[in-house]
Amino acid sequence: VDADLASERDTAGQIFSSLLPLLMMVFLFSGCMAVAPESIAGEKERGTIAALLVTPAKRSGIAIGKILALSIIALLSGIVTMMGIVLSLPQLFGSAMAATDMELSYGFIDYLMLFALILSTVLIIVAVLSIVSAFAKTVKEANSWSSPLMFLMMGLSLFNMFEFSAPLAVYLVPFFNSAQCMGAIFAFRADYAGFFITLAVNLVYTMLGVWALAKMFNSEKVIFGR
Repeated sequence: VDADLASERDTAGQIFSSLLPLLMMVFLFSGCMAVAPESIAGEKERGTIAALLVTPAKRSGIAIGKILALSIIALLSGIVTMMGIVLSLPQLFGSAMAATDMELSYGFIDYLMLFALILSTVLIIVAVLSIVSAFAKTVKEANSWSSPLMFLMMGLSLFNMFEFSAPLAVYLVPFFNSAQCMGAIFAFRADYAGFFITLAVNLVYTMLGVWALAKMFNSEKVIFGR
């Protein structure tokens, strides 16, 4: 006879880990998508980016400034999203928790890890959307090109609904690594090795994105379409 040895806390953690990372990734991507295309593709569309690029500032400095500024705005959106999700847990699952006399609580380290993951994820999302926006000629075009990326990210986040032993190599995959780490934290089994690999990988991809965006700012064909 098969016996279910999982505690109510483990069961609830599994439910949270299968749903909350997907919600957080979608909200983070939506927050970044609301500001990134307008900042770059919007300036191209209005013709104001030319005035910015003729300043003495280095193109790499402009790229870093763009990504950091957009990331701060998107990060604030991400923090509000995280707070909203955490505060809504008692309302979303209150009846189930009351029925089992179960008290769920995440520690300070868990919240700190979530914040670090949100920050690194926002940086890489903004970097990717900035590159897409630099290729696009209009904000509408940038948004249409960015939509498939959201569906791809959602698909990668859905893997949290299945139980499998993830090798450390999967943490080299952007978006998927963040979703996996978030899922582990919400399931009360944080993977510290995967967490630190994810932070390092996201930072490396962000720096590569800054480098690529700076190169694109140097290309008149990309910026001015000629």
